[in-house]
Amino acid sequence: MKIDRLEQDWSESPAPGQEQEDSFDPGRCYIRLRDVFIAEGASKLKLEQQLTETYALIVHLGGSGVLELGDRQVAMKKDHVYLIPPESTFGWSGDGSGELSAMVLRLDILEERAGLFAAASAERLDSAIALRKGIPVTPAGRLEKLCRAIHAHFNSKDRMKVWRAQIDCAELLYAAAAVHSERAVDTRQALERSKAYMEERYVEEITITQLAAIAELSPKYYVDLFKKTYGVSALDHLTKVRMEKAKHLMNQSERLLKDIAHEVGYTDPFYFSRKFKQTYGLSPSQYMKQRSRRVAVYGRTSILGYLLTLKVIPHAAPLHPMWSNLYFTKYGSDIPYHLHIARQKYQNSHNLDLVAQSKPELIITHRDLEPWEREGLAGIAPIVELPDEKAGWKQGLLALGEALGEPSEARSWIASFESKIEREKKRLLESGVRPRVLTLKRVRHHFYLYRNQGMQDVLYDGLGVRSACEDMGVDRNIPISLEELDGIEADVVLLLICRDSETLAEWKKLQQSPSWMSLRMVRENKVCQIASEPWREYSPIALDRIVDEAMRIFTGKCP
Repeated sequence: MKIDRLEQDWSESPAPGQEQEDSFDPGRCYIRLRDVFIAEGASKLKLEQQLTETYALIVHLGGSGVLELGDRQVAMKKDHVYLIPPESTFGWSGDGSGELSAMVLRLDILEERAGLFAAASAERLDSAIALRKGIPVTPAGRLEKLCRAIHAHFNSKDRMKVWRAQIDCAELLYAAAAVHSERAVDTRQALERSKAYMEERYVEEITITQLAAIAELSPKYYVDLFKKTYGVSALDHLTKVRMEKAKHLMNQSERLLKDIAHEVGYTDPFYFSRKFKQTYGLSPSQYMKQRSRRVAVYGRTSILGYLLTLKVIPHAAPLHPMWSNLYFTKYGSDIPYHLHIARQKYQNSHNLDLVAQSKPELIITHRDLEPWEREGLAGIAPIVELPDEKAGWKQGLLALGEALGEPSEARSWIASFESKIEREKKRLLESGVRPRVLTLKRVRHHFYLYRNQGMQDVLYDGLGVRSACEDMGVDRNIPISLEELDGIEADVVLLLICRDSETLAEWKKLQQSPSWMSLRMVRENKVCQIASEPWREYSPIALDRIVDEAMRIFTGKCP
């Protein structure tokens, strides 16, 4: 069954005379379990955010930690299940208080409509089962027992047991759906109510007594529990909410400082200024002066890696906690308009609207624009297009420096970087280390010899390391088998794993296979996994980070 084809048929050719229903009908759905894995046995367990192309059921089996859903965080609770829709990102981290164990089930949820099975949309499914929210399954222990049975049966060679796993998966989803409208209110939810109150009523005077009453807890217990749960006091969280709202107002309007202070809950503008400086290290007036230049970034997130070297933070830019975590985490609250990173036309139409709302004086972009995008941007503000990456990042930074009136800043950053890389190259030579490096990428079932422009600039041209494959060019993706890999002489293997759910599932299976474990590079512990960020980004900031990470790896301190 090819779901994409069926979904297209259903959306384009509904049965004659049959109207589409608005609500999801669980009695007409079909569930197909695709993959199951359990991660357990390590305190402070960390699963980096990954993209799921199907529905994913995340089941918390034990310990304590936080589930990361895009830019949101949800406390993981035992005997709870979380349903994540397709095209979403998720990850988790333990808090170190115990051994975190969790299970992920990847599944298709199909719905029969107009005589055809089609992938159930998240919008329709959300009416039957809450997406992204923890749903308790009772009695205690039932969920873990059911999940471990699913895991054992799904990985069995007995096809009847695999079938049983499919049935149990449907039972698990049913159990979660059955309590969707009857969820018990626990302490965590009570705290979340008080947080929501702060985020909605931050302009008002709010006391601990009020917040504790909302959570239905005693003030003392509320104070202690809030700090233990979130790692910050309730009043400090309220201050953070107010400061973030203040920055948002500064970035989107030309209000007076005293008016901004009043709009975020402070009657005394001087007290507001002191709190702002305590939080961010500079006064509100300094912050607004720093943000007086209105620049928008359109297209690639990597452009931020150019702008930030010039100490310019844009008012609009493509951001996502998975694809650009550093920029999202460090500068997300300073950038009021977050654009979509994907390049689908409907998303870019929305991006153009957001760029227009940011009222930029200048728009920075790359040259790979569609004619309609270039025309739309030109109608908003003047455009500066960075040179093609093949011209090199230095030329791009110099061109941007000229466009922004900061040529000396650009030249200074380049000189500083060149000094740094020469210093690190000398350190490698003095230590007698000039490793032969092999760079690989894993996509679904295959390995590829992989080298991008950033790797070329830093590793080979900059640090002077040797290539384990001398005949390999830049920007190449050459398939390679395990047998061929075993014949390559390399001192260090840098391996980049694409972070889609299918690749990650295949990679997990491969790591446990004899064919992988028997490779000489694996036996000799020469393989070091690297992250997409910064290794796939080509920008001055990314290259600077690659230097640091490469030196940690080459000097024996592999992350």
